[in-house]
Amino acid sequence: MEIKLINTARGSLQELRADYLDYLHTHHLNVWQKDNPRQQRLRNFCHKHNDYSDYEPLMGKMNDEEMANLALTLCHQADKMMCRYLERLEERFVKEGGIKERMYAARTGYRQAQDAKLKSLEEENARLKAENQNLRKKLEELEKKIISNPRNP
Repeated sequence: MEIKLINTARGSLQELRADYLDYLHTHHLNVWQKDNPRQQRLRNFCHKHNDYSDYEPLMGKMNDEEMANLALTLCHQADKMMCRYLERLEERFVKEGGIKERMYAARTGYRQAQDAKLKSLEEENARLKAENQNLRKKLEELEKKIISNPRNP
């Protein structure tokens, strides 16, 4: 489910990115390419700052082209992070399985532990019954001995 939701979020992010690109093209503004020095500085800034308060002072100073390119950069970086997270989720899914498989494993493990505990208790119960029976026999023998010879126990 988490994989599906992340993919849905990525789809929404790609739509947003397309909207910013459309805005830039419609208004005849530049989309900064990777080799553009402004884009490189912007990517470095975005890479080191992930809180709105880091960007708030810039909002009033940036023009439309700068804001749209900033948004595109953030969209690209968020998408890249989601891709890496998806890879880890998929790897974990392959290794551990989905929620149903993990729940089955947990239930099976719990049942096996309960079965082992029950077996241990049954073995202890059998041992205690045997010990109890031996003690009763000894007690009966002792009582017979006392009854047959009351002065010498």
